Amino acid sequence: MKTKKTVYNYFVVLSFLCLTFGSDGLAAVSDSLAKPFHSRVSTSPGLSLHKDMYILFGSYSNEYYNRQTETVFQISAKQNLFNSGVYLGYTQKSFWQAYDYKNSSPFRETNFNPEIFYRVLPGTYFHESLGADLGFEHESNGQNAPESRSWNRLYLAPYYQEGNTIIYSKCWYRLPESDKPFQGASEGDDNPDITDYMGYGELHLYQKLFDIHTIHAMARGNITHHRGALALNYCLKIPSIKASFILSFFTGYGESLIDYNRSITRVGAGFYFNG
Repeated sequence: MKTKKTVYNYFVVLSFLCLTFGSDGLAAVSDSLAKPFHSRVSTSPGLSLHKDMYILFGSYSNEYYNRQTETVFQISAKQNLFNSGVYLGYTQKSFWQAYDYKNSSPFRETNFNPEIFYRVLPGTYFHESLGADLGFEHESNGQNAPESRSWNRLYLAPYYQEGNTIIYSKCWYRLPESDKPFQGASEGDDNPDITDYMGYGELHLYQKLFDIHTIHAMARGNITHHRGALALNYCLKIPSIKASFILSFFTGYGESLIDYNRSITRVGAGFYFNG
């Protein structure tokens, strides 16, 4: 018999799928699905998709002893404010031990990422294919010490969009925090060395091929410390459900906040919902 926690976990993912496939959910994100194949640079006046939105029903990493297989999903949306260039964004990424029935299928880690940013549309000040985002974001995992992780960043993210190609770069400055008064304290910096592993920027390339194939590559790192991460995703569009099948590969640091200083290699498969 499933525990209440297990039922709750299934409810969260079921709600996510209903939002994605339900008629109201599709209406809210139709701008992202119908126009750009990557919604990061869409310009919907209302609620729309933001960062990549997906669910990997099966993923494998040999780093989690006896818990190698888990479900990973990310939901993300943005809301335009007052028909201006200002947006509120929210992204949540969860690592769910969905197949660990003996332990009530717990969520191993969830990262919460609210942000506010101003979008300069292509052609406003630069070339017609060049735009940029300027913003502030917070990211944390909602845990108590010593598992607590968080950081605040100011970022500049120029992007190039031409036809079926998007190149999106993001550079950030981490806002400093005070040191912990003593080890294990709840106040103070939970992860003072996070930029040693996450670096100060990342580069994304999205390339659409023959209308139904999309390749997304990401590189991030700190050259000084010789640490970083690489990701490669392949998506095959499934028009009947307005989604894509995704094969995902990640290796390096920063896959999640709890493991920002641990090198992880993961492969997975599932569905991608950004059109």
